[in-house]
Amino acid sequence: MTKNFFRGAALGAALCAAFGGVNAQTVNVKPGLWASSTAGTINGQKLPSILDIKGALTAQQKSALVSGMQQLGLPVGSPSLACQETESFALPKPQSTEQCTFTASPSDANSGTIQMSCNGQLKGSGRGTYKVSGKTSATLNWKMEGTTPQGTPVKMEQTTVYKWVEADCSQPPKGLDPSLVDLLKSDGR
Repeated sequence: MTKNFFRGAALGAALCAAFGGVNAQTVNVKPGLWASSTAGTINGQKLPSILDIKGALTAQQKSALVSGMQQLGLPVGSPSLACQETESFALPKPQSTEQCTFTASPSDANSGTIQMSCNGQLKGSGRGTYKVSGKTSATLNWKMEGTTPQGTPVKMEQTTVYKWVEADCSQPPKGLDPSLVDLLKSDGR
């Protein structure tokens, strides 16, 4: 329950802050295929990824995926692919999930902070920073501390790195097994 909640909270933060997040602000990014990967810990234990799920990938697929992520300069973690169709990425407005509220505050046109407050089953707060570098990469760092309904303390830290891969969204990234592309695409294309 806690790991699933934190994944949901982290996803909410990423959605709120994918390359930042405030009202109608936009950032200029390079259109095309973007890859990202998230790595982190919950109470000192590594966040699980597709690489950890027994039977999800063959040994060859795991090796190819790790190699492909490393070639792109991504941390070994939970990978994803998405197609950005335009040069203007509209940053999402601050959002709330069922249990958490997220607010983002830009420091400048390419960086800022994100605050999170949770008052549902999990009680706690978090803070993150985001930075867009040029039009081809971004990083989101995140820390959260809270308490489960049973009173157990929970501490999460994670980093998500986003990298532009190539202009053609229909081509798999160089070095990545083409059979893994559909599995990794977050936008269904």
